[in-house]
Amino acid sequence: MSAYNNSILVAVVSALLAAVSQNAFAHTRLTVPVAPESSAAHGTTTTAVNIPHGCGDNSVIGNVFFLPDTNSATVQTSTDGFETFDAPEGDTALNYVVNPPFIRIIKSRDLFDHTEFISDALGNPLGFWAAGGELPASNWVGQLPINITAVAIQPDSCANTVVFIPAIANICKVTSIAEINSQDPDNPNVDFWTAPDVGSPYDAPDWNYPATFTVERDLENNPLPESCGTGIDVRIVPSAAQMNRDMPVRMDGQQVWPLP
Repeated sequence: MSAYNNSILVAVVSALLAAVSQNAFAHTRLTVPVAPESSAAHGTTTTAVNIPHGCGDNSVIGNVFFLPDTNSATVQTSTDGFETFDAPEGDTALNYVVNPPFIRIIKSRDLFDHTEFISDALGNPLGFWAAGGELPASNWVGQLPINITAVAIQPDSCANTVVFIPAIANICKVTSIAEINSQDPDNPNVDFWTAPDVGSPYDAPDWNYPATFTVERDLENNPLPESCGTGIDVRIVPSAAQMNRDMPVRMDGQQVWPLP
């Protein structure tokens, strides 16, 4: 191959790699999305909500993040990497995990000045909302650091992995829920990274797809039961009831987003 052709090949490969890299970081994700299972008595995963851009031309002025409430979450199981999946009626998250994951917020005011926990009915912290700052629409990246507590997989389950689907919203303008649901997709007021088709007003559009937090089974210390064969993958998704309960931002008992 001539030096000229080699230069062209290098340029093309570099461009392709750049495009792949940009696409990989174009979505709101956790910086550390995978963790090994661990005893509920110890261990956390340090990660962050990575916000790579605003909503169209609008800056991000707030964020909501929460994990599924295992008491009400929808459970999906798959043997082919979720190309197809089942949602067995009556199946619960605690059939697959010994303990649900909770969060701890790592104190930081690099992006937002004010942060409050989002908790389940027992007061366990599932997530947070943050505001009082601004991430410009482009050329800036914001990170909201958290710890996620360790999760142990049920020994008698067939789960190889348990994938938790967090709900995330990047808020760029304070509007009503009616305005959110009728927004122009090219210049939105909010950027949802949530599961589609949950049945809440906060579902992501069909072309979007949510972030994940995957717990991998420790096959050496927690082997699959012989009856499981090669095992299954499990996905745990917030219910519509949880989305409606935990997505709105409330301050001092008053809902401030979406506008009531």
